[in-house]
Amino acid sequence: MRERRTDDEFRLLGNRRRANSHKIARQDDEFKTEDNKRRAKVLKIARQDDEFKTEDNKRRAKAHKSEGQDDEFKTEDNKRRAEALKIARQDDEFKEEDNKRRAEALKIARQDDEFKEEERRRNALRIHNNRDKYKSNFDDMKSNYESKIKEGPTHICSCCGGLWFEYSIREYTVEMLTNKGLKAEFIDTLCYLKHAIIKLCVTCRKDIMSNKIPNLSLSNGLAFYEVPNCLKILTELEERLISPRIPFMVIRSLGSCKQFGLK
Repeated sequence: MRERRTDDEFRLLGNRRRANSHKIARQDDEFKTEDNKRRAKVLKIARQDDEFKTEDNKRRAKAHKSEGQDDEFKTEDNKRRAEALKIARQDDEFKEEDNKRRAEALKIARQDDEFKEEERRRNALRIHNNRDKYKSNFDDMKSNYESKIKEGPTHICSCCGGLWFEYSIREYTVEMLTNKGLKAEFIDTLCYLKHAIIKLCVTCRKDIMSNKIPNLSLSNGLAFYEVPNCLKILTELEERLISPRIPFMVIRSLGSCKQFGLK
């Protein structure tokens, strides 16, 4: 018995020593990354066993449930899940599948009369709260609208060259578009404005994702010619002298004396 206790003590000390040395080694980021990969690979192989997979899922669920009792952990976990879902839903294919899954789950849940009644109450309460919020926050909404109007549409679409608000523009890179199945030649053709970050409006994005060139794309010959610097400094009379076409009606500012309006 004494020898066995001695062996157990030796084993305990050895385990503590190994754990301590492993903890120190994991402070190195490179070692930590390799160790995580090795653990993930071992766990992946082990989870191929259905019995082990079931027990592992139970253990994870139990651990997550016990951690979820902590309000702070629960809040952080919800934020992390919401952020991960928000990033994943930027993929149109994933977003479509997620919407179908939600609609199917909601359809099944609505077969329960109690759930349907609760949903009606919840929707009625939400509408009522939104109305009160609209009445109470009208001044805030007005100021927010006026601030957006002051900023104006300043984001330029790389395809059509139109001016858009920030919420109407989505940014891409060439790699992101190629991952969606678009060819590099097609991307180079439709993106008339060459920038590292490709900004696409709602209208152009819909056609591009369908592998079509938008009708208002600048590559369809709708782009204005670049005005040479030597022509930008010409006076009004010089512009008339070299102009191949002279319009008989012009729009000009009247100025303070209003005499320009006599032309």
